This record gives sequence, structure tokens and C-alpha cells, in this order.
Amino acid sequence: MRNIQIGSDGRAIVLESAETADQVLGLIPDAAADALSGAGAVTATNYYTACTSTSTDAWTLADGAIHGQLKKVQMIVDGGTSTLTLASAVSASLDVITFADAGDFCVLMWVDQDDDGAGYWRIIETGNAADGATGPSVA
Repeated sequence: MRNIQIGSDGRAIVLESAETADQVLGLIPDAAADALSGAGAVTATNYYTACTSTSTDAWTLADGAIHGQLKKVQMIVDGGTSTLTLASAVSASLDVITFADAGDFCVLMWVDQDDDGAGYWRIIETGNAADGATGPSVA
């Protein structure tokens, strides 16, 4: 048996199934992509941010807004190895993503099942769009 549950506010969609673990449908914010050059905060309210590394830059990502929100961060220019620190991560051992090459990207999902603000970013995918082989490291 499968049930589709829509949050009371209509924002989160969860597919419940007796046969498998619950599934969350990813939500892409309706906001324009943006860019970041050098160190600073990655926008948490849109889906895609293109980052230009100008040195050994430190990037940060604040908490997401709603359960299921997706976020993609990609290094488009490699001026040096840079790190993305997640304000809230699923685990302390998974809160820093290191981008070493142009094309490195990560896709994240904000998980806050109770919608109480006590959520975390879960890493869904890492890779490299330029060479298809390498990707950022996670620690």
C-alpha cells in the first residue's frame, strides 16, 4: 500500500509505502540561479549557485527553508581548492565539502520532517560535470 502525504502547509510531499522506506519528492525553489566569487555565503533560497574560487575560499550554506528543498552548488572556475561548510548537516563528519576542480558539484536536500526548524542538509550527489570522473570530497 502506498500513500501520498502532502504537508499541512502544502509544501512537503512524502510517498509512504509499506514495502520501502518513505520517499521525499525534491522541491526546487522558484528563484533565479546566482553566482558567488571568492569567499562568502552561498544563497540558500534558490536551487543553483555557480561559484568562482579565487583562492583557498571558504563558502558557507545556511539552513534550508522547507523539507525536501534541493540545492546545487558548483565550482565553475578553479582559482584554488575551496570548502563549503554546511550550517546543519546530517552528521558532523559530513559537514564540509571540498571543491578542488572546475566542474565539481554537489546536490543537497534539506530534511526537516517535522518542519520545526531543526533540520539538516543531506548530500544527495557529488560529481564533476567537466570530467565526469572526479568530484568534491566530503569530511
